[in-house]
Amino acid sequence: MKKQHTLKKLAFLLMAAGCTDPVIASSFQSWTQDASSMGNYHAGRAAIAEDAGTNFYNPAGLIRIHNQQLLVGGTPSTSDIRFHGTVAVNTLGTGPQAVTAQGGTFNFLPYAHYAAPLADNLVFGLSVMTPFNSYTNYGLTSNAQYAATQSSIRVIDLTPSLGFAYNDKVAVGFGLDVEHARGEFDYTITSALAGSNTLTKNTGSSYGYGFHVGVLYTASENTRVGLNFLSQVKHHLHGGNSNFTGPLANNGAGGTQYTNGLKANVTLPSTTTLSVLHTFNPAWDMMGTVIYTRWSVFKQLMLQNSAGISGGLSNNSIIVIMPQNYRNTWNYSIGANYHVNEKWFIRAGAGFDETPSNNTYRNLQFPDSNQIAIALGAHIQATPTLGFDLGWTHQFAQNVRINNLSQTTGDQVTTTNGSISASTDVYGLGLKWDIV
Repeated sequence: MKKQHTLKKLAFLLMAAGCTDPVIASSFQSWTQDASSMGNYHAGRAAIAEDAGTNFYNPAGLIRIHNQQLLVGGTPSTSDIRFHGTVAVNTLGTGPQAVTAQGGTFNFLPYAHYAAPLADNLVFGLSVMTPFNSYTNYGLTSNAQYAATQSSIRVIDLTPSLGFAYNDKVAVGFGLDVEHARGEFDYTITSALAGSNTLTKNTGSSYGYGFHVGVLYTASENTRVGLNFLSQVKHHLHGGNSNFTGPLANNGAGGTQYTNGLKANVTLPSTTTLSVLHTFNPAWDMMGTVIYTRWSVFKQLMLQNSAGISGGLSNNSIIVIMPQNYRNTWNYSIGANYHVNEKWFIRAGAGFDETPSNNTYRNLQFPDSNQIAIALGAHIQATPTLGFDLGWTHQFAQNVRINNLSQTTGDQVTTTNGSISASTDVYGLGLKWDIV
């Protein structure tokens, strides 16, 4: 009974930890589900199985957790996203205007992972973290606002799982994914009249369901191979909110024009992860990971029943289409651990993240590009039951272009042309508690 009571309390804490703002990754897929994997840039993530975080990376790895364990922490980050170019708006009648805009922000993502053995060969896991997220905010001080002000997608994933040891070599795992997605896509509508800027704010949320399955093969005492598959998840938003606030609202009477009929559909991609870990000696571990993400399911983002102006009149049924036409991508990472002594060890990693976006459809909402990452981290075992993880990852983004991309929102057509430069620093701090 005591163990069940502990499970209930920890499950509640895990669910409560899921409220946060997102952080930018390659497109809106995040590799940051805990501080420990951050130090290796998630190299070996499906094979290491060193803590309860394996519940998400590969549930088969849960069989390596031999007592109740709680892993909690957070990953603050800072992003620098700069747009240099021009923005033209047909309703202004002024032609392309030079724009320099900063869309980067500070963000914080908490996470929590829990594991509990149920039998010698069966372990339960539960996690709350953010596998997909993106956040940009160009503000209201430049013409970039007519294409995008604040844009965000945040997905919180609750994953109950089981890991089962088939024999000494092979373990399998299965988990459910209960996702809560929240999106916000805002922009400004304007006219040739001075002081006519009117903000359209579109927000909504939905639930989606999927699964993940994994296999862990222990080739020898020093070598493990892990394979994990995370299914695609479809989200259907109905009953979202669209607020049109400013002088153009309500046919020029001003105030706020409102509808709660906003609709949107988003399909999040499936991900396949293959990892290997090899221990050379008591001091050195090497690991690597290859991840394939089926981004081609993300064709467009379409908002239905958005508030704005169409045909010169206020309208609550505007359709906004943002084509994406993403392609499938690969992510590669390699890492190493150096064990200084029994109390602490150092992590390092590097990798390459391929962008799913392309020069034809890239936009200010998702200004993504290929990235190269370097990472450092450490684990400190303060007591036999308490350990701390530190991590840092820096992502160098390739400079890319937005090529005369036109976006239609009712009567307004906004054309964006220019270049994007970006970089991101992500930090991690985590606590591992062995509940014995």
